[in-house]
Amino acid sequence: MADAPRYDDSLTIALLRARDAVTAQFRDHVGAAGLTLQQWRVIRALAGGTALDTTTLAKRCVILAPSLTRILRHLGDAGLVETVPSRDRRQRVIRLTPAGETLFIDIWQVSQQKYAAIEDAFGKDELRDLVVSLNRLRASLETDQETGDVPA
Repeated sequence: MADAPRYDDSLTIALLRARDAVTAQFRDHVGAAGLTLQQWRVIRALAGGTALDTTTLAKRCVILAPSLTRILRHLGDAGLVETVPSRDRRQRVIRLTPAGETLFIDIWQVSQQKYAAIEDAFGKDELRDLVVSLNRLRASLETDQETGDVPA
């Protein structure tokens, strides 16, 4: 297989390693607040008074539905999220409680410093371009999957 790329040059490996390096920047201060990174993603998605149904929340946070159910149970027991009335009784809509908003603000202050350090290390424009490119890559692959035109 002379045409096979070097293992370290694989897109999937590069993405996994970058994800690990980025999330490592946030793990300690999020953990010190008593949260996992998945729980933090849920809180962050709901910050600022945003109420979301669980399907939208799971997609936005990149969390499988069964895991989200456990996370919401834990965050609800901790008084950080609550269910709100919905026009569609089949949907469960969630929002942060005032305690959840306060926790978000506390963690977000440290997270902003972490993001600034990442921008300093990598470059603000380069980071913005990377996020745009990754979102474009994801969107193009999701479109291909919907049409069945996934490249081999």
